[in-house]
Amino acid sequence: MSDRTRVLLLTSKLSPAAGGLAVSVPGLAHSIDPFDDMEMHVMGTIDPSYPDAAQTWGPRVHAFPVSGPAPWQYARGMGAAIKVLNPDLIDVQGLWTYPSYANLKQARTTHTPYIVTPRGMLDPWARRNSLWKKRIAAAIFENAHLRGARCLRATAEMEAQHFRDMGLRNPIAIVPNAMALPELATRTEGPLRQVLFLSRLHPKKGIDLLLKSWSTLAPRFPDWELVIAGIDENGHEADMKLLAAKLKLERVRFVGAKHGAEKEMQYRNADLFVLPTHAENFGLVVAEALAQETPVITTKNAPWAGLQEHDCGWWIELSQDELTETMQQAMSTRPEVLKKMGRRGRKWVERDFGREEVASRMRDVYLWITRGTQKPDHVHD
Repeated sequence: MSDRTRVLLLTSKLSPAAGGLAVSVPGLAHSIDPFDDMEMHVMGTIDPSYPDAAQTWGPRVHAFPVSGPAPWQYARGMGAAIKVLNPDLIDVQGLWTYPSYANLKQARTTHTPYIVTPRGMLDPWARRNSLWKKRIAAAIFENAHLRGARCLRATAEMEAQHFRDMGLRNPIAIVPNAMALPELATRTEGPLRQVLFLSRLHPKKGIDLLLKSWSTLAPRFPDWELVIAGIDENGHEADMKLLAAKLKLERVRFVGAKHGAEKEMQYRNADLFVLPTHAENFGLVVAEALAQETPVITTKNAPWAGLQEHDCGWWIELSQDELTETMQQAMSTRPEVLKKMGRRGRKWVERDFGREEVASRMRDVYLWITRGTQKPDHVHD
């Protein structure tokens, strides 16, 4: 082993379409690489819709075109590239696709140690989605892949419990996602106050519930609008537009994908952020909204109990009635009170989810596995 520990973050789609991974994986790579004893690499596949996005994912990126059906994410040459790179440790980001299979083959051939970071793909809702495809993948390679990991990484205790509920007995490192705290965007006051949804447009995000709640609330709050932003996945945006038309909703805008400064401005201009999700291992969009001082409503399917503890939002059961009642409460709250909640949320994110702290914790995990240093306190047997 050289003086620097060579870590490969192995994933599939190197694209904004990867959702939260498109923020958390590049952030991890760029924040750990400055350590004198770390050399970070990222390997994954090129998204034809965003062909130039891959190179932003890390200081050293290895990107391959997909061959065959896109869901499988098979990349000819990826397995050979892993062997040539010869990393000291592989941290697999996500499940159910070819990179997991390629990593399992690498481990069986070279005994390279590896971590698996499932990124929410083992929570109960996610496991039920495309159930038969996942059962086949599990039987062929993913069950063995998970069992062979030196460590699993969870971004919250809720996700760690999902691992244990599946019978996985590997050590678990609980390390949250990190974010670089952005500057506050300049708020633009519009004619209407805003409820914002911003995430992938996917059935698990609960957009249908949000629209149904809005059908009740819109007549009561004529000075508010609902803005839905995010990357469309598998035509779900069209389904939600049809639902909005069926419900005859007023003041609903679908504004498409937002990235970079546009995304920060979208958060900043909102008075309230709502994520009525069925499942999140972390929910990075919650942290992003709080970082722009926007209070949040999300469900107990996301690990954000601190919204109540830090008085910067609402953490609720996923039900139509509770979502409607909570949104009504929040929209009835005085603007100055919502702004104070948002400021408390930004302070919380700055304190607990900074990149330096998270990078240090993951570095400790990597060194424990590769160099036999003392097991970190945040790794649990």
